[in-house]
Amino acid sequence: MNYRVVVDSTFYLSEKEINEYGIKVASLNIIDGDKTFRELDLKNDFVYDNLAKGHKLTTSQPSPAEFLRLYQECFDEGADVVFVLTLAEPLSGTYQSASIAQKMLDDPDKVHLFKSRMAAYGNEMLTLELMKMIKSDKSREEIVAYIDQLNNSSYINFTIENLIHLMRSGRLSKTKAMIGTVLRVKPILQMIDGRLEAHGSARTHKKVLDMIIENMVETTKDAKKVIVRVVSKNSLENARALEEKVREVFKNIELTFSEYVGPVFSLHLGTNAYGVAWCTVK
Repeated sequence: MNYRVVVDSTFYLSEKEINEYGIKVASLNIIDGDKTFRELDLKNDFVYDNLAKGHKLTTSQPSPAEFLRLYQECFDEGADVVFVLTLAEPLSGTYQSASIAQKMLDDPDKVHLFKSRMAAYGNEMLTLELMKMIKSDKSREEIVAYIDQLNNSSYINFTIENLIHLMRSGRLSKTKAMIGTVLRVKPILQMIDGRLEAHGSARTHKKVLDMIIENMVETTKDAKKVIVRVVSKNSLENARALEEKVREVFKNIELTFSEYVGPVFSLHLGTNAYGVAWCTVK
């Protein structure tokens, strides 16, 4: 079987990975007033510069037509089945656009749309595992069962240096953002079933690491293997400390590391953040 993969632009995989695996990418958009820009055409400085000018930026999902075009490209290139991963449905209309495009096909069964509970580097983690399965010549049924199992055991924890961006994007009230910024509280955020929720807060990075590791330990009991992806957004020292702590506590892990978060998520996270995504193999 010839498999291909379609993701959205908040999967910040490297250009090498995109090209090596032949992954096709549907672009989310950033809206500035009456102008719309594709995320794939932007750098992070676009977000920071325009926010500094007082612009109110918003985001929108790819259109169903864009997903349909990418599916058709895959089939034209010989794909028998197209696997699709997108942002978690509660975060964006991206999943819905991908689903609408699937239903527009003459044979919708040739597209398998995973219902991810993850975002950004968590979805990157799932995609890298998906590519391993494809390269190992696994059947469609084996691939779907494995990725579903990883997805259902997946978690994200992260912290940000500045709460103002979350306030601007509507993810946090102005009062909480200002209090947190003044007190220099570091929120620990997590995803539960695709929804962003507060897990706690800490005054120091050491306490942040301790709380994240505690959550990882609690959610990985009896796992044969833990698959981990650590991300740094201009917080390399803290992210490397987190990586070191993870490697110290967990012996049965596969860990990858990323230092890039693109414009759509930079709009919400600001300039500095770090975190970890993980899932378990039973």
